[in-house]
Amino acid sequence: MPSMNSGRDSDAPEESSSGAETAFFMADAHFGTAAGPEEMRRVERFVRFLRHVRSRGGVLYIVGDLFDFWFEYTHVLPRTPVQVFGELAALVRDGVEVTYLAGNHDYWIGRHFTDALGIRVSHRPIDLHIQGRRICLTHGDDLTAGHDPGYRFLRRLVRNPLAIRAYHWIHPDIGIPLARWASHRSRSYTNKKKFILNRTLEGAVREKLASGYDAVIMGHVHFAEIFRYESGECVILGDWIEAFTYAEMTGGAIALKRWEE
Repeated sequence: MPSMNSGRDSDAPEESSSGAETAFFMADAHFGTAAGPEEMRRVERFVRFLRHVRSRGGVLYIVGDLFDFWFEYTHVLPRTPVQVFGELAALVRDGVEVTYLAGNHDYWIGRHFTDALGIRVSHRPIDLHIQGRRICLTHGDDLTAGHDPGYRFLRRLVRNPLAIRAYHWIHPDIGIPLARWASHRSRSYTNKKKFILNRTLEGAVREKLASGYDAVIMGHVHFAEIFRYESGECVILGDWIEAFTYAEMTGGAIALKRWEE
């Protein structure tokens, strides 16, 4: 199944539509942060969630940062929990459409997901038409980058085709640990700026709603909340590190839920 788009250097939305009666949205599991019992418990919890989605049917949208780092070398993949791949493949095999919208930590996802797993991949926000509503589906770093010139520069750099090509030449035993270190620094930096992010996010969301969207669904900031405005709503998905939250959409209504099992 082909990628939804091949141009990675634009924030122009990719149009998509779905006739599914049930849609699930999740973000920010950051698998691969650290191997050990705690990560294994998170993986097992997520696998049970995926099996629930498979039993319900519909569509699943992964809204970025499923992995703490992802880069596809020609012959090497990062060490990540294989159970997740198996369950995602089972979802697709059983007719659940899975779309993976790249985040800021796993932006370089690519052909492994499309060719081996049959997952649709987008590197841009998605203009999603579903259940009679128009949704802006975005990881969220594009909405929170406006206040931070340093982050805007970094965001452009990791999307630059020349930078991506150059990174391929770094041996994986060096490149992957280096990227994991940078990923950890990025996550700590974001956590420190959460107060600023929360204050600046509203303006960006209102601008999206004013442009014709009924709702914005996003991740990135690692808290779960639904903000409702006169012109629509903003659904922030939380994470699968501490909150284990996701959104479910049926009949045009979006609800935040926590996976307890």
